[in-house]
Amino acid sequence: MKEEPLSLDELQLFRRRDLLIKTALAVPFSGILWRLWDLQIKEGEKYKQLSLGNRIRLLGVAAPRGIIYDERGVILSKNIPSYNLMLVREDTKDIPGTLAKISATLNIPVSIMEQALASRKKESKYTPIMIYKDLTWHQMALISSYQEEFVGVSIEVSPRRSFPYPETFAHVIGYMNQINKNQVKDVPDNKLMSARVIGQDGMEKIYNEVLIGIDGGEQVEVDSGGRTIQRMDSIEPVPGHDLRLNLNAKLQKKIEQVMGDHTGSAIVMDPHTGAVKAMLSLPGYDANLFSQGLSTEMWNELINDPDHVLHNKCIQGIYSPGSTFKMLVAAAALEAGLIDENTEHVCEGVFRVGNVQAHCWNRSGHGRLNVYGAIENSCNVFFYKVGKELGVDKIHEMATRLGLGSLTGVDLLHEKSGLVPSREWKQKRFNEPWYPGETLPVSIGQGFLSVTPIQLLSYINVIANGGYLVKPQIAANIYDKESPRVFTPVRTKVEISEKTLQIVQKAMFRNVNGAHGTGHSARSDFYKVAGKTGTTQVVSHKTRTRLRAEGGGEEDEKFFNHAWFVGYAPFDNPKISAVLLLENGQSGNNAAKLMKDIMQFYFSTIDPMPGLTPEPFELPIDPA
Repeated sequence: MKEEPLSLDELQLFRRRDLLIKTALAVPFSGILWRLWDLQIKEGEKYKQLSLGNRIRLLGVAAPRGIIYDERGVILSKNIPSYNLMLVREDTKDIPGTLAKISATLNIPVSIMEQALASRKKESKYTPIMIYKDLTWHQMALISSYQEEFVGVSIEVSPRRSFPYPETFAHVIGYMNQINKNQVKDVPDNKLMSARVIGQDGMEKIYNEVLIGIDGGEQVEVDSGGRTIQRMDSIEPVPGHDLRLNLNAKLQKKIEQVMGDHTGSAIVMDPHTGAVKAMLSLPGYDANLFSQGLSTEMWNELINDPDHVLHNKCIQGIYSPGSTFKMLVAAAALEAGLIDENTEHVCEGVFRVGNVQAHCWNRSGHGRLNVYGAIENSCNVFFYKVGKELGVDKIHEMATRLGLGSLTGVDLLHEKSGLVPSREWKQKRFNEPWYPGETLPVSIGQGFLSVTPIQLLSYINVIANGGYLVKPQIAANIYDKESPRVFTPVRTKVEISEKTLQIVQKAMFRNVNGAHGTGHSARSDFYKVAGKTGTTQVVSHKTRTRLRAEGGGEEDEKFFNHAWFVGYAPFDNPKISAVLLLENGQSGNNAAKLMKDIMQFYFSTIDPMPGLTPEPFELPIDPA
């Protein structure tokens, strides 16, 4: 059907409506156009700056860890600047490209940075993530100079632990390493930033809680590249507390020089207070390797080292005490009334119990001896006879009183307790009775018996100080302005008579100063030393003979006897006690020679005595 054309009135109405609609649409479009002009032309520069993405960030600031000093203020553990490479994922639009550019510029493997990011993938995209630590100064300068090329990347300066004498004190000071998931649970929230790397052994671990400071923080404005525009507010971090030790750095370094290429251990202590003045375990390791980041290959090399380089032999090394145990057997016999200072036994060079035949080190024999002569000459047969009369249980009882078979409580980790055998122990361990012949080697410090060097010195301290078992203490005090902490001596009276102690003291004096003393090499013309040598078998005499024959007369050094010396000085008023163990050192006399050098240095340079010229001795300059 054909449509009718619009009338004139209808056409005019349509035109008016069309005009109204167009006008209605034009008004908002005009506003939009005006706003676009306003944004792009009039205020374009302002919004250009806003488009850079400036934002407010809260940044944690790690507190400096407390410093560790020796007794005279020598720094043993300190902080140095560490330049760490940080990346914020929100600010880094092309992460793979950025990592590739960093790798090419700094010669850092991309895989290391990718691994660091992957390990923190659950964290907020605004959180700065450390993708590489301990940049060199040159690497840090490159990133800082060309910051605009590395969007989202920044440099964080944080304290890193440094050990000026890394091998000399490694086993006592310990080392630092990254905190693990189990450890982080025990760290307060206000110390998390400062505890990213914590002590994992030694003093650094034992006193972690006081050495770690309290985190600070900064409120900063950054642009889209992560660059700081302005610092708006901050809370200063609170440094950790400093720690002072009883150790003397010069003495420790001197002992290291004296021991040279020997492996073994040495401890010097105040016999009255238990203050540890030196504690050296050899070989050492470089504690700085852990702070700088240890590779898996290097870690495996350390833990599989045949000399057990990570073990502190002073507290973890288990050895037969040898003849250094004879004073304890003498004390047990004196306390039991089996002998007095005049009781004599004849040494003919050999002693027999049933089918067991035990020799003296002097196969010709020492003849008739009392307890003084027996300890001076270190006669085995005298102590075989006394030990047989005593029985292993009475020896065990005295050893327990003097602290053997138990932890000393020194403020270090991983201390071992050693073993003092008894009838009950053997029955439980082997389901066998104790045989009389087994008491003979125990009586001269061998057989099932084992001790650590620090246990041995603790027992010698009882003799030196007149009857007190003292807890060895490495830390002296903690610097804390609000509540300073000083470690006081822990002394326990031992049930032993003054007469017994006087006899044993005199016998030890004769071992060093007597005409036939096995410890004569430790003798001094300036102060009087009391001491005792010890030589302990690594393998039996029969086995050594066989191995020597199989080797065409040559013998592997690892089968040489261990060498001990224990003692104290001055005799009348002891200031120090000391133990020295030379692994495979062959003879106690060799240990006595080195002990003389150590004591002479102490009384000439550390605590000078009249008549002795101080030895010129400077600690190496700290390379850090």
